[in-house]
Amino acid sequence: MPEILEVEMFRRASEAVVGRRITTVLADDPIVVPEPAPLRALVGATVVDVVRQGKLMGIVVSASRQRSTIDVHFGMSGRVIVDGRSPIEELAYGASDDARWHRFGLGFGRRWLIVSDPRRFARISRDADRSTLGHDAWTVGKREFVAAMRGRRTAIKAALLDQSAVAGLGNMLVDEILMRAAIDPRRPVVSLDDTELAALHPLMRRVLDQLWKRGGSHAGDLSAELRLPGAPCPIDGSALQRGRVGGRTTLWCPAHQH
Repeated sequence: MPEILEVEMFRRASEAVVGRRITTVLADDPIVVPEPAPLRALVGATVVDVVRQGKLMGIVVSASRQRSTIDVHFGMSGRVIVDGRSPIEELAYGASDDARWHRFGLGFGRRWLIVSDPRRFARISRDADRSTLGHDAWTVGKREFVAAMRGRRTAIKAALLDQSAVAGLGNMLVDEILMRAAIDPRRPVVSLDDTELAALHPLMRRVLDQLWKRGGSHAGDLSAELRLPGAPCPIDGSALQRGRVGGRTTLWCPAHQH
């Protein structure tokens, strides 16, 4: 699933279309693009920027001095293909460039930006409301992070997955962060004091920086091969435990995460 790191890869790849004029809008999938008319009306507009907040990517366009944003949420299996190439192949679930999976596209003459999604969980809209999104997990300050977490009665894993608290973290990243922080994912946030929450902030940033260099959210120490009950913890070698926390499959080490 695309998390903050993968969406940043998509954003950077999509910067190639900045300065191009939209000549065609492909918006024929009623599930991925529930309201196609406002998007088709952008033919003739010019792409001026590509932005990201958490896992939401925005393609900013301008026409007649009016700016608008095409908002792309990639869901579980969506990815971007720019001029026939994608920065990520692993999310493609098979024949990655099958045209049947092209759910949305911006044409620039003979060149295209395509959103491909075999499972149709992606959503494309125009000028989405971002007010419900929390601070971006990669840039949030320590004070804002602690304030967003403080006093919550949910499990810490559920709080970190809550996009209205901190935007961008997904299942694999949160398991990785909590494993390195030695915090049980089931632990209620209210049981963590401000010192513990403050210490979690720089660790989160370090994990994001490190996994970005390694190639994505899948490249943590708690790798896909270890996401099985009984697999050895990469910290201390103890058997990992598997359960559901915050509605998501979760791996943790009962020996060192408390």
